[in-house]
Amino acid sequence: METIDTSQLEIIQKELAQKVVIFENGQGYIPENEDIIFSLDVQYVGEQAYVALDVMRWSGELLGIFGSLQVATFSYIPQFFSFREAPILINLIKAVQQKTGFKPALLIIDGHGIAHPRRFGVACYVGIETQIPTIGCAKEPLLRYEGNLGNERGSYIPLFLENEEVGSVLRTQNGIKPVFVSAGHLTSLEVANQVILTLSTTYRISEPLRRADHAARCYAKGESLPNFSIV
Repeated sequence: METIDTSQLEIIQKELAQKVVIFENGQGYIPENEDIIFSLDVQYVGEQAYVALDVMRWSGELLGIFGSLQVATFSYIPQFFSFREAPILINLIKAVQQKTGFKPALLIIDGHGIAHPRRFGVACYVGIETQIPTIGCAKEPLLRYEGNLGNERGSYIPLFLENEEVGSVLRTQNGIKPVFVSAGHLTSLEVANQVILTLSTTYRISEPLRRADHAARCYAKGESLPNFSIV
């Protein structure tokens, strides 16, 4: 892959970030029982991307898990991850919609939303391209934070950027490492926290993202998995 000018990428990120819509708490997307939720993760083997998409209803019903094998066409560069991964995720979202007719009310992405140095993580990129409410939930932060996080499930401390709250450090299980949550597009931080906490019933990572992660890993290893279809 050719050398990339990150200064130009920063400009593109800042321009695209202007298209992101984040609502105040109480506004924007609110989950309802029959809503269909797509959750996505990727396992890379070199430049091969084994992508998995979990489909569930907000009520808890698993509707299926889908995968595709794609080739990453953009190098991995910290803070510019969205340029590598978002097109891959969007391809699978569109393929699953076309194959199944499912219309997702919400997308959950393993990555950041606006809790990003230029307010444009992978969840923002996917959100503005699909125009579907999108949440980012990452395992590691991109922004520094201060404060003491309580040990109890549901405890959180805010992530700030330029004195604006852009995300949260959220404890999903008692005494377990937190996750890093932010809105990506067409939703609010309050709802993002609510969704991730509600769906994290047993483990640190929410159930649909855990299933997508497991499916992507199994797919990359050539292992079979129930409820899994390649599109």
